[in-house]
Amino acid sequence: MTTIPTGTYVIMNATTHTYLNVLGFHPVPGDIVNSVGNHLGNDMWNVLKTESCGVTIQSYGTGAFLSFDPSNKTDTPTGSVVTSDTIYPWSLRQNTAVPYAWYIVDNYTGKGLAVKNNSAANAAQVIESAGLANNGSQAWFFIAKEPLAGTN
Repeated sequence: MTTIPTGTYVIMNATTHTYLNVLGFHPVPGDIVNSVGNHLGNDMWNVLKTESCGVTIQSYGTGAFLSFDPSNKTDTPTGSVVTSDTIYPWSLRQNTAVPYAWYIVDNYTGKGLAVKNNSAANAAQVIESAGLANNGSQAWFFIAKEPLAGTN
């Protein structure tokens, strides 16, 4: 399975050009939204390979892990994308419609992350979307970022 190198990244949606973000640095379960970019730690993510060839995605700013909670119905009837204190498994699959972009796929549900209604608004909700659409709505760019002191 192809993946990206372990490192710290900002993760940008290919359609909206907004960044995966922990809303307001909220503690677990922090709501996951897309941000227009604030140059702070809640826009940055540590991505690490796992033994099973998947990845874990950890907020640089909060230390919590990107996860999906099916019991939290705040975002959709099937659940919410939030942060968790425990490691959650994801996989990255190349998006063939958008060069250099990846699907972020939940290893449990098989669904890919997307921005609700392809909204470019600040704090637009990030959701799990059924099926992997071969377009930019589920395509994510991983842009290497060197964390700076005082950003988390």
